Formats: sequence, structure tokens, C-alpha cells
Amino acid sequence: MKAVLAIIKKEFARFFRDKRMVLTTILMPGLLIYVVYSAIGAITQSMVEDSAQPVVYVQNMPQSLETVLESVLEVREQTVSDEEAKEQIINGDIDALVIFPQNFDGLTVSQNVPEVSIYYYSANTTSSSAYSVVVSVLNSYEQQIANIFDINAAQDVQYDLADSRSVSAYVLSMVVPMVLIMLMLSGCISVVLESIAGEKERGTIATLLVTPVKRSHLAVGKILSLSAIAVLSGVSSFVGLILSLPALMSGSGVEFTLAAYGALDYIGIFLVVISTVLIFVGLLAIVSAYAKSTKEANGLIAPVMILAMVCALCSMFITSPSIGLYFIPVLNSTLCIAALMAGTFAVMPFVITMCVNIVFAALLSVLLGVMFNSEKIMFNK
Repeated sequence: MKAVLAIIKKEFARFFRDKRMVLTTILMPGLLIYVVYSAIGAITQSMVEDSAQPVVYVQNMPQSLETVLESVLEVREQTVSDEEAKEQIINGDIDALVIFPQNFDGLTVSQNVPEVSIYYYSANTTSSSAYSVVVSVLNSYEQQIANIFDINAAQDVQYDLADSRSVSAYVLSMVVPMVLIMLMLSGCISVVLESIAGEKERGTIATLLVTPVKRSHLAVGKILSLSAIAVLSGVSSFVGLILSLPALMSGSGVEFTLAAYGALDYIGIFLVVISTVLIFVGLLAIVSAYAKSTKEANGLIAPVMILAMVCALCSMFITSPSIGLYFIPVLNSTLCIAALMAGTFAVMPFVITMCVNIVFAALLSVLLGVMFNSEKIMFNK
């Protein structure tokens, strides 16, 4: 045990004495995530608030549609000919020209079908939006004329049974697991590859291997110390993500507050993060031990990154996971985090996830110890 603690102390000293590594690995991820996501939320909200109504010319405005059209469009008086108005649409001065037939409100079904002409410029987003708005208004008006039945017509009844917390929980359960898994992997990469492959490249690993410390203890000490550092990076990223969510979600129109989740939810996510970091550190440590240099190790981690990305994306599409999926490392972590964020937490999947991750991390530690005992691998023979 003393040997393991000595290795942990050595790794901590190597890491925490390097101020730039501490800054880039622990402090910078959370700060950058908070700043970037908060900025995205602020920009999105600003775009929604500042979005101007499309500008249109309307000829022969029907009295029945005047109030509706003027509430969703900026209707201007047409002081130019139709051809000049079309040129203004192409140039972006206005967005559409709507021409109603004469006496539109007085037309009857027995008469010829009236034609409403809408000129717009599909290469312009605002012009296309104006066209869509006018078509939507006219379709609604046409349905009112020949009304057979209504759908959700009562004004005082809430037909959507989902409240704002449920909506925000659903959105976060799709986004947070993917982001968090990738951030954890990124933090592990930044500390693990340099610790083993870097020491092999510099030749300092040989000094450790010739000491009386058992190589299995050396492997365990490496994994525990690197996991602790990677957990700090993961916690920093998670804190930055959580603190930025109110600003980010406000830009999408969904209400969210940090009080939406309790202490047990955050503790559960933290425990899942720790167990997942142990797996990532074990996998990357094995890749790093196998590689001859840091550059080669960076090339060999591609499969690990692809597998982690696939598992992270699966949480967006698996809505009702079977219990068997929780026996798959990393995928079980994404599903657990998604369940915690969605408010559908269950004890059994969580327990299975923690046990599977810890057992898998222990197996990776044993494999790393075997690699440390191989002179061919550790000395690149």
C-alpha cells in the first residue's frame, strides 16, 4: 500500500507543480464551457428578441384578414408598380407582395375560385418566412370558412400535459450525457498519455521499473492518481456546464433553474462520473503503455474516442433501455446520466452501472499491470 501511495504522491507532484497543466486541465474546461454556452444562450435569446417581422406589400387587403396579417407582418403601403415591387423583393428592400382579388370577403363558393398571388424570393430566408406566414394564415382562414370540426379549440384548457420542467428535463437528458462523456474523455486524454507514453519517450519510466516497487502496484498507483486528476477535470467541466444551462436554455425558450434537481441527483451524476473516469483512464493507460511515444499514443486513441462518441450518441436515441444495456461500460453511464437528468432515475440500473464500471476498471488495472511486467512492451523491444 505504501508503494501505491508513493506512486500517487509522485504523480500528484508532477501534475500540480505544473501550473500550466493545472490551468488547462482543471480550471480552463469549466470556465470555457460556462463562457461559451452562456454566450450561445445570450446570442440565441437576442436573435429571438430582435427578429424583425417580414415587410410586405398587400393589395386589396380583406377586412377579415387585416388584423391577423398586421399582427404577424409589417404591412406597408404600396407606392410603386407591381414590377417595381418585385424588384424590391429581389433586392431585399421588402420581403413579399400579396395580391388579393377585388371584394375578397364578398366572394361565394358558387363563384370561380379566387386566386391570391404571393410573390417572394426563396433565396432570402426572411422572404421565405413571409411566404410561409401568409400561406399559413390563408389556410387557417379557408378552414374557418368550411369548418367541419375543431381541434383543441378550448382556450382555457391545457392540452399539452408536459410542464416546463418536464420539457427542460427531456432536452437536458439528450444533451448533457453526450457533452459530459466527451468532456470526461478529453480530460483523461490530457493527463494520461503524458504520464506513461511521455515517460517512456523520455526514458524516465525505466527508473520506476527498476525500483523494488511491484509493477502491479505501480499500475494501480498510476490509475488511481490519474483518475483523481481526471475527476477534477470532469467536475470542472460538469460545474461549468450546469452553471451555463440557465442561460443556454433561456435562448431556446425553455425554463430551467439549478433547483430543478436535488442533491441526490448531483451526487448520482458525480458517482457515475467517477466510475466512468476510471474506465477511461484504464483504457487510455493501456494505449499509452503500448505506444512508444506520445505522438503514437495520440494516434492509437482514435478507436477509444469513436466508441465513446457512439455510446454518448446512443443516449439520444434509446428512450426505454433494457436492463441488459447497463452491463455495457460507458453506454451504461450515458443512460444513467440521461435518466438522472430526465427525472426517471431507478436504483437497479444505477447499481448495475456502478458495479460493472468498477469491475471493468479493475480488469483494466490488472491488464495494465501485466503490460508493466512485460519488458518487451515497456522498453519497446
